[in-house]
Amino acid sequence: METFTRQAQLPTELLRQIVLEYVSTYDEGRKFEEPRHSYKPPWSSVEPLTLASKVLRQLALEAWFEVYYVRTPDDLLHAWPEFELWTKELHCVELGTDLRILPVQWDFRAFHRLRKLRIDFDPMQSNAMLLMRFDHPRHIASQIQELEIYDISWPSPMAIHLIADAFPRLRTLKLSQDLMWCNLCNICRFSTFRDHPPEEITYDKSVGLPSHYATYLRPLIKLEDVVLTVGYGLGGSYSLSENNGILWTGECDACMDMMFSVGDFRQDWVEKKKTMMRPPSLKTVKWRFRYKNVLDVVVDLDEDEDEVAQTADESDAGNLTIPGSDE
Repeated sequence: METFTRQAQLPTELLRQIVLEYVSTYDEGRKFEEPRHSYKPPWSSVEPLTLASKVLRQLALEAWFEVYYVRTPDDLLHAWPEFELWTKELHCVELGTDLRILPVQWDFRAFHRLRKLRIDFDPMQSNAMLLMRFDHPRHIASQIQELEIYDISWPSPMAIHLIADAFPRLRTLKLSQDLMWCNLCNICRFSTFRDHPPEEITYDKSVGLPSHYATYLRPLIKLEDVVLTVGYGLGGSYSLSENNGILWTGECDACMDMMFSVGDFRQDWVEKKKTMMRPPSLKTVKWRFRYKNVLDVVVDLDEDEDEVAQTADESDAGNLTIPGSDE
């Protein structure tokens, strides 16, 4: 058997590609991913590879830890030395509240190849200012190219300013939350429409952002793509299903109903959007919509927080058993 292995052993580069393809077959699950849950393949599906041989063990661990799922800042402090080379994406679940900010930061110093950061907040908590916990150390945070955030409770321009300040080399920004900033009344509101909007609206010629967002994102000279996923309900006055003549960028139904009835104001508002300055490298802005009952958006912040903690997946650092032999 040993003779056959020496004669027929595949090159490590080919084995690495096979393992990566195997792990990537689970990427289809990302289409149905839930916030505060890991979208990685279960460890039970990767563990058999670690038992096959020393080479496959190394390659399997390298592929599985390319994304590191963590639920507390302490999980980062216990990262293996190899993560410096393996991990390219951190998926952090932050269940705290900015009403009680702890002096503990998410410390990225062990992740020198980090290129993407995903943050899942607890939508039942006030959390926007917790973004300040994710920029340490600055030299690593500043090299992150893709940022994906779920459930910012109050996505105001201040949150955008914190993002732009902490991650100056972003190329892709994805935000998904229930509320959206209205540039007319300058408050975060839940969007409502007369009927269901299209699944996606894409802007490539006009900026497609609330003006305050565009202003704070302008220093991000490498930013190319922005994806905004917002909750919406029915019962509003305006429709986006037939056309998007108003170039909708988050305006709430109350403001549109009151201000867009004045023809001159509506035309001037649309023209202002067409001439708005954009971040220098911005190519596309996409708006995506997820239907929600408004009663599910106005939540009771006193609900049992343990329920969220119990339904979240365990971090990658927990219950991980690695064989110690070198067979």
